[in-house]
Amino acid sequence: MYWFEDIGFRPVEKKDLEDIRALRNDPSTYLHLTDPTQISSTMQERWFESIERAGDKAYFSIFKVVREFPIIYAGDFLGVARFDQMDANNRSIRVGADIVPGERGKGYGTQVLNGILEYWFDHMNFHRIWLCVLETNHVAMKLYENVGFKEEGTMRKAIWRGGQYRDYIIMSILEEEYRKQNAL
Repeated sequence: MYWFEDIGFRPVEKKDLEDIRALRNDPSTYLHLTDPTQISSTMQERWFESIERAGDKAYFSIFKVVREFPIIYAGDFLGVARFDQMDANNRSIRVGADIVPGERGKGYGTQVLNGILEYWFDHMNFHRIWLCVLETNHVAMKLYENVGFKEEGTMRKAIWRGGQYRDYIIMSILEEEYRKQNAL
């Protein structure tokens, strides 16, 4: 398990699948994803089996940290983090994360992103971390900007949502930008 401030990350396990499915099937989550399809338990199990075999992506469950000195362990499920389009040659990776609706607005999103940045820049030696966000997801875009991501491009009218095509915004942060903001 990887700990960062008040949260922990660990690879998704079978016991996490129903929590992840409930999060994925919540309209406040799926309406911001590229595919709004509802997921059945069978579909979720097939997804889990596929990620077990995939070498170019990883999914981590996110948990609250429980500290009972001297022991630290995973508490309540907070969400899921996605890592894909890993490019080891160019040290670049696409990331994403979703927080359960009842825990949004409490600072966990910032902790999750800062934990992701620390992990991939400080421990995995990556150079560029990037993501895509739907143009209508203003809360997420502000969060990404606050942790150092910069808009770098737009996939124009790439996502069908709410009866119309929407832009998909590409944002990234480079290792040197991360180092500079954390040196302050």
